[in-house]
Order: sequence, then structure tokens, then C-alpha cells
Amino acid sequence: MAIGIVASGVAFALALALLARGLGWPVSWPQFLAYAGAGVLAAVAATFAFWTWACATMRYAVSTAGITIRWGPIRHHIPINRVQLMIRGKGDERPRIFGVSWLGYHVGRGEVGDEKRVLFFSTHRTPEEIVYIRTEDAIYAVSPQDPSRFITDSQKAYEASHGEAPAGPLVERDFVAAHPIWSDRIAQLLTLAAVALVASLWAYIFANYPNMNNEITIKFPPVGDITTLHSRDQIFKIPGTASAILAVNFVAALLFQPRERAATYLLLSGTIFLLVVFWVAAIVAVVNA
Repeated sequence: MAIGIVASGVAFALALALLARGLGWPVSWPQFLAYAGAGVLAAVAATFAFWTWACATMRYAVSTAGITIRWGPIRHHIPINRVQLMIRGKGDERPRIFGVSWLGYHVGRGEVGDEKRVLFFSTHRTPEEIVYIRTEDAIYAVSPQDPSRFITDSQKAYEASHGEAPAGPLVERDFVAAHPIWSDRIAQLLTLAAVALVASLWAYIFANYPNMNNEITIKFPPVGDITTLHSRDQIFKIPGTASAILAVNFVAALLFQPRERAATYLLLSGTIFLLVVFWVAAIVAVVNA
């Protein structure tokens, strides 16, 4: 947890420093890079903060119903009658983990020897601290404070249950983690495309702003006879409005997705089309400036 707290704090401090530095610069490409860098660092800080919070919530619970592994917003329930074997890790094993993995914190899919379906939810520092829970579907790697007692308590729970366990979901997620957006690749790609269009639109305006005249003409729609004369500061209304449209439509897409996935795709696709129109308007404004 200390590593996560330090990483999150350093990233957040650097984001604030870069943002403060960029505020003192004129509108230009370097200023956009400062803002973009601050945004990326803020996202890194939030990610490490989430991982650290999830580490703090990690728990293992043993009962006659089974073994429950909690990590942040996710809970894995292993029915006691599905546990085939529980063994401790060996010192000569070198697990390979693909996911969140730093000193004393390992969460994600991994490989141990010939086993390639191992799910790690552990805070081990040495392989001997790991307890492997083998089931028909996967192998779980956990790190209870007392591995021997954990195995003994699990055996007692199995005996007390007479090999029977109530049926129920194997994986439970909190409200946010259960949203279908996390598993919908199409919606994710459409969202990333829209975000990329908005970010590049801001970058385009910032990069060309120093070369513009003090007064510019803005056409919207970018074709037709609607032309007005504005101060060049008004050109920021183009990416600003585009960002607002993206935010509103994205929230609407999130609300529609659990009920009607097609409506989500339609909203996000329509957003991309509108953003292309705003891009054309920005290009026309810059060329005329």
C-alpha cells in the first residue's frame, strides 16, 4: 500500500505542478502539452489510488458456503464443494503475473509452472506465502496471514458443510464495476475514437492559435452562408462545445447501455459524426484566420 500511496501522491503533485506552470504560458502548442501532461498524470494518480484502495479492501473469508475473495469492487465466491485441492507455494516457484504487480501486491492472471490459469489476489513477498486453491475452472492464488490455519479452516468448513454448498453467483461486482461498458469492446472503441477526436481538436486549435488574426470569421455549419466576425478567443467555443456534446452523449450512452445496447452504439456513432463536423468547422476557421 505504501508503494501505491507514494506513486499516486507523486503523480498528483506533478500534475498540479505542470498545470500551474502551463497556466502561466500563452495559448500555444506547449501550453496544450502541459495541460495534456497534467491530465495524463492525474489519470495515473487516480489509477494508483484505486489500486491502493482495492489492496486495502482485500479480504479472504471462509465459511461452510465456501471461500470468498474480496478485492475492491469485486468478490469471487468459491463454493466449498468445488475446491479440489489447497496447497502452499514452494520456494523454487517463480510465478509470472500479468496485471497489477509490485512489491507485496499481486492481482491478475498468472502462470505457475505448467499452470496457466491462475488468478492472483495476494500480497505475498515470497512464494511460500501463497496458498493455491484449485477448482474445476481455475486456480486461485491467495496470501492469508497464516497459510496453515487458512487451509485447516477451509477443511473444517468443507466437513461441516457435508460437501454441499448453496448455489449462487461465482463473481459479484459492485454497481460501477458491473456496468456492461467494461466488457463491451465496441462501445469502448467508439468512446476512444470520440475522445481522440476531441483531444486532437483541442490540440489543433492550441497549435494554430498564435498565428491567427485578432478577429476571425467562424462558419457553422462549416458550409453555407452563415458567417460572423469574432474575436479569435471565440474559436475555443468549437472544441468546448464538442467536449460538452461528448460528455452529455457519453453519460446518456452509459444510461442506455444496460437496457438497449443498440441505442448506446447509435449515440456514440452520432457523437463521432458531430465531432467530425466540428473538426471541419475548426479547419475552415483556421484557414480563414
